Amino acid sequence: ITILKKFKMLLSNRMMIYFVRHAEAEHNVKEKEAVQNSIKRGESKKEQEAARKSILNNPVLRDAPLSYRGTQEARLSHTSLDDLMSAGDSRYQPPKVVLVSPLRRALMTATLLFHHSESKNKPKFLALEILREKRTGLPCDERHDVATLRQEFPHINFDDVERGLPIVNTGEDNTRVKARTNEFLEERLTEYLDNEFVAVVSHKGWLREMRHTLKDRVTDGSLQADFDIDEWDETLYKNCEVRVAEFSWGSSRMLESVVSRSVENAMSSIVACPSSPDRNPKDIVTFNKSESIGEIDTEEETEEMMFF
Repeated sequence: ITILKKFKMLLSNRMMIYFVRHAEAEHNVKEKEAVQNSIKRGESKKEQEAARKSILNNPVLRDAPLSYRGTQEARLSHTSLDDLMSAGDSRYQPPKVVLVSPLRRALMTATLLFHHSESKNKPKFLALEILREKRTGLPCDERHDVATLRQEFPHINFDDVERGLPIVNTGEDNTRVKARTNEFLEERLTEYLDNEFVAVVSHKGWLREMRHTLKDRVTDGSLQADFDIDEWDETLYKNCEVRVAEFSWGSSRMLESVVSRSVENAMSSIVACPSSPDRNPKDIVTFNKSESIGEIDTEEETEEMMFF
């Protein structure tokens, strides 16, 4: 690292992060079909869940790609993000770095949202093992080998995944996923503080546990958090949902505050408050609280239908 870069990193204490959950994947389509067929047969909730799990055990669905609908979801999210980033507000600029889970559904979503041939300044894409979904042991949560992924996604750097750290064991529980999110926030994310704009593309389970980690810090008084949704720590990301979050660190490089908004509310703030290059975003941005309907938590034992 050059002396100039080190100096810049010391001065940096704020990052605008675009958090993204992957779009719908093919295994999501198959499990929904299995549940619908079970309902048509008049089967019980327990039988419907058994049908869903049976489909997910199909090895053909290993590291499944996006569905057709998922591809369309990603393109729509790209359009919304492009509108936000081209609205003339200096707070919302394209990411310089895209950090992404090494599972295909996340890699494809990241590519559709942030990798475009017409762009002059393409971001750096880095696949990180720490961002992968809970390793349930199901085929859909098992990634392809690095050589295959490099061939399919030549614009993404898989060096971190090739090193195999952190070790993510099959059958990990939510506590372990939460520990991974804490490690990411404390050790990995700060590696990119010299990039003011970053994207993180991951999974519902991982993003849920990250919010739980943030909530713990709010509870112990070490973090201030401002979300535009009620019960933000329990509300799940929808397919291809994008949220804009400003993360701020103190002089000791400890995370001190998080301000999180939907893309729609971020765009509304531009209309309400014309951009000024020298303003502090937290001083001028105001939003109306709006409820967001969460999805069923798919990784807990429940009688509800579970799609992840």
